[in-house]
Amino acid sequence: LVCVRVRRQRQMWISDRHEVPGRVLVLDSLPLTANGKVDTKALAASPEVAAARPAGPYVAPAGPTEEWLAEAWGTALKYPDVSQVSAEDDFFACGGNSLVSVALINRINRHFGTRLALQVIFEAPRLRDLAARIDDDAPAPASRLVPLAREGGFSPVFCWPGLGGYPMNLRLLGRTAGVDRPVLGIQAHGINADETPYGTIREMARADIAEIRRVQPYGPYTLWGYSFGARVAFEAAWQLEEAGEKVENLLLICPGNPKVRGGTARGREVSYTDPAYVTILFSVFTGTIEGPDLDACLAATRDEDGFVAYVHRLVPALDEATIRRITRIVATTYEFDYTFRELAERTVSAPVTVFKARGDDYSFLEGSSGYSTAPPTVVDLAGDHYGVLKEEGVGELAARVREVMLPTL
Repeated sequence: LVCVRVRRQRQMWISDRHEVPGRVLVLDSLPLTANGKVDTKALAASPEVAAARPAGPYVAPAGPTEEWLAEAWGTALKYPDVSQVSAEDDFFACGGNSLVSVALINRINRHFGTRLALQVIFEAPRLRDLAARIDDDAPAPASRLVPLAREGGFSPVFCWPGLGGYPMNLRLLGRTAGVDRPVLGIQAHGINADETPYGTIREMARADIAEIRRVQPYGPYTLWGYSFGARVAFEAAWQLEEAGEKVENLLLICPGNPKVRGGTARGREVSYTDPAYVTILFSVFTGTIEGPDLDACLAATRDEDGFVAYVHRLVPALDEATIRRITRIVATTYEFDYTFRELAERTVSAPVTVFKARGDDYSFLEGSSGYSTAPPTVVDLAGDHYGVLKEEGVGELAARVREVMLPTL
């Protein structure tokens, strides 16, 4: 039982007002519905409240795979006592993030000789279920659609991540959006060892639509895209409409580039001697475009090998092969952009909402017209390009998303 008190206010949210709360959380604000009432569903799904829930009963790992995984799991997630890792523990509820997930799956594959895809942790976040996937002699191919939020009474949201293509940083948005829909992140082709990135944005969108239609064969579709993913979402919307399908909502989140040092002189060029490119590439792994680690990275990087080696030293949990694959996805996709002619050819009928982060440069949409049959709605955010997906900024983004989405429910 959790009680939530709002800083500087005396509002509270309690799951049962006749009981005494076991813990009090202090938050800056409460999520609200379109009517101005407390959105209890979104609040219950928030990271702070979810983290305050007590863990389930301990269930001892059974068999050699579960026992080995419990030790690796407890070490990766820094349990105070790995003997307390339960077979029912959930990776995300226990604090798992993108770095830990990549390191854990890579360790599993090395130890067991398996070829589990990195996204398997989304499909089997419970320790017992992940152990079963390890033991499966003929595992089913992993979908590139990864569940960010599983529950909802309406058709799914399909959401593309930014450069690098790993949707883990969309989890907070998926969990806090509160739109009564499952939210599925679309992982880039090329992250796993046996995959090669697609060479054009048209190919990327076509392949992603094929994945989407395995889950939802027919429209209307709801598409979101963050950062570079906004370009893929826009292309996918156009291709779906060209195929006769309806897109009921197209949300383009932070489609502009964050402003970086040296970012205007050379344009969008893949070059390890270009500090703007190296800065953006660095941000894919760290979620920031400033600080002493970036300065050290710029000083150490002259080519791909130097960059990969530096990131591996900075983030040892990421093996060099994974860093290199993600780096090559960025190198392939960084220069993807529409010419004004191409954008004018891609007029979409879907209602378009652009969420613009504080400090972002112009997006591929600005400076052009005719790409939408109706003028897009532009929502200015107080958060910056990276902060809008983190705990300090995702609440604002989720609230603005609900304002757009809830009238369609």
